[in-house]
Amino acid sequence: MNFTQIILTAGYFVFGGIFLFLAFSIIRDSFSARLNRVTGLMLFFAALGPIFLAFGEIVKPNVAADAPFEESILYNLLYIWELFFPALLLFSWVFPVDRLSGMKRVKLRYLIFLPHIFHVILVVFFNNPEKILSILDIESGEGFLSIILEPLTYLLKWIVLGFTLLLSSESTLFSLINLIYCVVAVYFIIKGRALITNAEIKSQSSIMIWGISLAVITYTVGFLIPQVLSIEMTATIQTPALILTLILGTGSVVWSVVTHKFLDITVLVRQSLVYTLSSAILVGIYILLVGQVDKLISSFLGEKTTIINIAFIVVALILFQPINVQLDNLIKRFFIKGRTDYRHVMEQLSRSLISVLEFDQLKDIIEKTLRSSLLTDRVYFVLFDDRLSEYVLQPSEDYSRRVIINREDYFLGGVNQLENPAFIDRLTLYTKNSPLYDELQKRQTRLILPLKDADHLLGFLALTDKISGFKYNAEDITMLGVITNQLVTALTNSRLYQDSLEKQRLSEEMNMARQIQLDLLPKSPPVSDTIHISACSHPSRTIGGDFYDFIPRRDGSVGMVIADASGKGLPAALMVTQIQAILRSEIGNSNDISLIMQNINQYVFEMTSAEKFATLFYGEFNPKSREFKYSNAGHNYPILVRADGSYEFLSAGGLLIGAFQGIKYEDESVKMGEDDLMFFYTDGLSEAMNENGEEYGEQRIIDYVTRNRHLTPDKISEGILADKKGFDSTDPPRDDTTLIVLKVKKGARLG
Repeated sequence: MNFTQIILTAGYFVFGGIFLFLAFSIIRDSFSARLNRVTGLMLFFAALGPIFLAFGEIVKPNVAADAPFEESILYNLLYIWELFFPALLLFSWVFPVDRLSGMKRVKLRYLIFLPHIFHVILVVFFNNPEKILSILDIESGEGFLSIILEPLTYLLKWIVLGFTLLLSSESTLFSLINLIYCVVAVYFIIKGRALITNAEIKSQSSIMIWGISLAVITYTVGFLIPQVLSIEMTATIQTPALILTLILGTGSVVWSVVTHKFLDITVLVRQSLVYTLSSAILVGIYILLVGQVDKLISSFLGEKTTIINIAFIVVALILFQPINVQLDNLIKRFFIKGRTDYRHVMEQLSRSLISVLEFDQLKDIIEKTLRSSLLTDRVYFVLFDDRLSEYVLQPSEDYSRRVIINREDYFLGGVNQLENPAFIDRLTLYTKNSPLYDELQKRQTRLILPLKDADHLLGFLALTDKISGFKYNAEDITMLGVITNQLVTALTNSRLYQDSLEKQRLSEEMNMARQIQLDLLPKSPPVSDTIHISACSHPSRTIGGDFYDFIPRRDGSVGMVIADASGKGLPAALMVTQIQAILRSEIGNSNDISLIMQNINQYVFEMTSAEKFATLFYGEFNPKSREFKYSNAGHNYPILVRADGSYEFLSAGGLLIGAFQGIKYEDESVKMGEDDLMFFYTDGLSEAMNENGEEYGEQRIIDYVTRNRHLTPDKISEGILADKKGFDSTDPPRDDTTLIVLKVKKGARLG
């Protein structure tokens, strides 16, 4: 054998070995899948062709000249590989569209193998008709046995002669049959691609379809058509055509299986295939190098040197493993590292989920990942909704409305028992009278992926079948388990993020409400030659339920109000805002104080619930007469401190605002003198409590104000707040605190 023959023989063995490895791997990985069985069968017969050719190249030179190799039984066994053509036709009926599933008598498909089985029998058992005829040549004789054997022998001779005549044209006849099979198979394969509606399946199948089709066309042009038309083709044309056929066929199958996960082959098998490819490539390179180095050494030294050859072989063996590992990794990165490599998929998914906090984006990422890597047809999300306190089956492409699931649904309890992804059939004990199960059945779901943190069931994912028709295998379940764990973390982060956004939004709204409330409060107390007023309000939260206001009257008097709504925060603030608006409206109508209070009470009673009420004190100071007319609706009694240190309470009025309907309110007047002051406050001051549970109290207020009555209103406000802070250092304070200090100026004259 020359060098070219050695390379061809090695190449045939490599291609045949790859086909055989693919065939057994595909069948073993999923024997129950029809497409796997048919594809494996096709690849097995495809492998026999190059393997028999390789054996022929080895055996042919060693056969005696008087017994040609082409006439041997071993050579004619080569025709077994032609069973590839009916296997190819069978393959075209199940890929890319399964047409056999609609056939009534599926077993009739095996009839397509009969012509090629007959061909194998013909060329193997009738390749030497003279020898068969010599065996059948029986001498004439007498007796019963001769009477039976002679007609039978005569019949068999005619049969053998018929087969001999058929054998003379079998090459052309069966080449025509193979051509017909190829044309029909390519037609079905290409026609089937047009029937694929799913983009993922079409993309997955394209390389396989065109690779096999081109390989068949190449073989047809290079071998079948010339044989049918009796056209002589030299080895220089047929050998490249055969190699191109093998490259296209092998390459398309390998590429589709490894890169596009054709046939749903597991990662382990695909990695084994890649390792086999890398090893085959390295062995081929090694054979080339051995031959070239041997020639180089022989030409350089003038003779073959065994020691140098052995040394080269030892060095090659030492370098084989590390080089093969590097080559294997390179091919893996080129072939596998993509959407079909589960480790890569999970790594990419993990990176994506870390940076995404919006639920809709999470949902899209999970759906795209499962559809591209597992070819899942539909993904449904059932998640707990914090606002509804119920589980919700989220809207999807095919179901636009969301479905609220009762937390007591029995099927939901079954999902809560799961720790790992499980098929829905495992939960049959929990399906009775379950609306959730009925909804999932309507959507044809197959697999349940529970989403559980340490304490709660966050929900679950429900997956339908794969669009490829394959079942979820153990590798898929493992991947889905990892994905659900990542999704649980992502959902928890998303919920925390949404909570933080909600808190931030509420904080912004509260700050805005606080600003609105501050805008409603007087910018500064009114300035007068007669009185000096100081006012301040400190809410316990961002906004409070206390308020005060100063409203000028048409007669020159000054109306002032201090109020405290029940509760705290936004509800209380809204209530006092309403009261303030009503009060200003009533004052604008020039109503008496008692009528103003009555109208405010009636409005609040009608517009709020029974537990909503407010304490309110309203009074009007006439600077000309220094008369203060007021009405108190359940508010802390303001303190009137005289210049001599005596004091009295402003208590006349009525009950709380909004607590009861139809309340009548009294009003009363007091006259103020020089250096007299009034101290108004809310219960945030009097009910401030120290660590011993002791309240600041009304008496402390009286003592402080009377003791410091000579100070300005501003100093009195600042001082008592500081004293209260020393008594109760709680921060923020437990309740809103509002103060108004009104003091008649010394030397102020009556109007």
